[in-house]
Amino acid sequence: MVTNEIYIIVRDAIKAAGQQSGQLYEPGQESHYQALAAVMALRKAGYEVTKRLDN
Repeated sequence: MVTNEIYIIVRDAIKAAGQQSGQLYEPGQESHYQALAAVMALRKAGYEVTKRLDN
């Protein structure tokens, strides 16, 4: 389940990364940098990103 707080953190990180296209990374690499930005934003907000073993 995604809480509203997590959704907003990820949405804002993806938006900010998207605005850097052509400046910090080459066009066509958007998904890589958006995913990286989202994980980094969650960690900065105090969340721990781990893989569950029961999946």
